[in-house]
Amino acid sequence: MMTVEECESQIRLLQRAIHYCTHALPSSQVDLMADPTDSYPGASGYACQTMKSIVCSLESNMSLSK
Repeated sequence: MMTVEECESQIRLLQRAIHYCTHALPSSQVDLMADPTDSYPGASGYACQTMKSIVCSLESNMSLSK
């Protein structure tokens, strides 16, 4: 069973992914030295990996609770 702390951590990761996607810019408008998540490709990559990680965690938790 997931702890409250694990749930809160996953919520923070999802909120961060939402923030990156909401504030992302086209690559042509982002400085080469900027954080990769400042651009659409970086933000979507971070968000995709975050969602995959959380799905894996939830699926694992569901199979443990059966």
